[in-house]
Amino acid sequence: MTESTGRAAEIEERLDALQRESQARRAELRAIAAELPEATSRRALVRSMVHSVAAAPNKPAVVKRIVVKLLRAPADLVRRFRKS
Repeated sequence: MTESTGRAAEIEERLDALQRESQARRAELRAIAAELPEATSRRALVRSMVHSVAAAPNKPAVVKRIVVKLLRAPADLVRRFRKS
């Protein structure tokens, strides 16, 4: 009976250690989340993207990548729906 009691105590200690580690990770994640900026609107996101493109030193390459991605989007959607 002492063997099963000892094993139960060992399991409880391991569970307590796991719970403490989990609480520490949660606290770390909360701290990281607090440092993140608030959610931004789509309008603000698009505005910042346009500003970034306008400030880019290699505008033709950036515009080319945007156009290629936009042209590829319909084919990507078809592929995605076929996989589902």
